[in-house]
Amino acid sequence: MKKVILFLVVAFLSLGNAVKAQLKEKQIEEATKLYNKGEYKSVIKLLRPESKEDVLNPTTEMLLADAYHKEEDFIDAIEHYDLAQSKGENSFELYFHRARAYISVQEYKKASKDLDKAIALQPDNSELYFFRAYAETELNNLNNALDDYSKAIELNPDFQEAYFNRGAIKIDLEEYESGINDLEKAQVMDPDNEEAELNLAIISYEQNNFEQALPMFRNIIDNTSDKQIKLDANYYIAECYDALGDTDNACQYFYKAMKLGDADSGEIYENYCQNNEIRNLFKPRKKLEKVSF
Repeated sequence: MKKVILFLVVAFLSLGNAVKAQLKEKQIEEATKLYNKGEYKSVIKLLRPESKEDVLNPTTEMLLADAYHKEEDFIDAIEHYDLAQSKGENSFELYFHRARAYISVQEYKKASKDLDKAIALQPDNSELYFFRAYAETELNNLNNALDDYSKAIELNPDFQEAYFNRGAIKIDLEEYESGINDLEKAQVMDPDNEEAELNLAIISYEQNNFEQALPMFRNIIDNTSDKQIKLDANYYIAECYDALGDTDNACQYFYKAMKLGDADSGEIYENYCQNNEIRNLFKPRKKLEKVSF
């Protein structure tokens, strides 16, 4: 009699587990539909474990992690990517998506390592080299970054952002001719790329070609609606005029940059323009922009 009772208990437990499994499958199916419709908060609400004792399978962890990622909750996204990996997930998507989350929280070493693994799985994917190059740039491994941007361009000759970023790095390394060539290619590919135009104007300034740089900066001001780009262009016009010895025009443009919110220009205007102090500081501090994501 006891054996029969034991058999029945086991049978009921097995049935209960089967029902739970079916419910989880329905949840995953519903969550996938919600994810594909862009309803990421609903995905999180549906799949988020109620307690730490709740165990999700790798597929569910990945779906939940991706939903957090889409909501720009990168810390929770990384946590669930980690959980998916601990449960056996070893996919390209895991390493690539987690790498991008790491970049978003400025964990560049971890991002680069995940991208190594993603590249091992998809060695002909140009985006992977682009993202690893970005991480290596932030780690100041500029030669590694150049190699990766070059590989991205080799795999995708129309990769405008890779030309742009490679050009910015080359300029930082004072490889001006090659860097300008990359930036010009990026601008030809995307004529509306205001960052590329600004960078080319800044390069002219840095090479002391002030008369050449001035109309470039003015053209940017006339055609941009981006406040930060307009601010930078006004700042550099002021610097050009100051370098040419035209203090009146320099102060006029420092004032414009100050009104757009530039603190350095405000300090220069107050001390140098208003109080006639000798200007012995404020070497232009703006670096060439890089494409972000």
